[in-house]
Amino acid sequence: MSLTSEVKKFALSAGADLIGVAPIDRFEGAPAFYHPCGLLPQTKSVISIAIRHLKGTLIPQKNKVENYPYQLFGYGWLSNIRLNWVAFEVSRFLEDRGYVTCPFPSFFQGHGAGISNRHAAVVAGLAKFGWNNLALTPRFGAKQRFVTVLTEAVLQPDAMLKDEICDKCMACVKACPANAISRRSSISYTIAGKTVKMAKIDKKNCCACHAGETEWFKKKNPTHVTFSDGGHCGLCLIECPKGA
Repeated sequence: MSLTSEVKKFALSAGADLIGVAPIDRFEGAPAFYHPCGLLPQTKSVISIAIRHLKGTLIPQKNKVENYPYQLFGYGWLSNIRLNWVAFEVSRFLEDRGYVTCPFPSFFQGHGAGISNRHAAVVAGLAKFGWNNLALTPRFGAKQRFVTVLTEAVLQPDAMLKDEICDKCMACVKACPANAISRRSSISYTIAGKTVKMAKIDKKNCCACHAGETEWFKKKNPTHVTFSDGGHCGLCLIECPKGA
């Protein structure tokens, strides 16, 4: 069995639902501050790992009756503990075999060099960007979260997805309580030599809604018993019809 197959088998046994590999050259043209080599200069391969959201945790969040299941098992616990634990175990697996490896947190709160877990998922062949700025996978649509592992090991790369997943149905635009997702205005990125287009996001409105920091949001939505009034929203993810 090849090292790549061993790594993938191990990651899945450790709790990953999806795993893909990108060669470092797919990050050519990325800003230096957000290039994987800014974190680990000897990076040869970038591994993207995803764990799906449980469908049941999204229902009380969608119905605005209680968001703690989503916040704990979706946005919070899943990203901050489970995903990072899998990334750590995969990194240890590789370092035990002599390859210097750096896991990058799924929920980044640092102030230095960093990378985008969503962009890594796209170049690793797991996902395509949707209009909502989320990375959509064929299997789960928008309903998963990602973590990234950087390694000096040369692994067999996965092909990037060719077919678009998002059909611009605008369900995310309709679902956003902050009107933060534009229906017409877009932004473009070049990823691995390919241009991708997605909605322009009013990040100030999105963040205010997400944290429940605006009076209009508090009046429109009943206060949840959780860490914040906003309860991490997630409606653009929840209402996306793609995936299982």
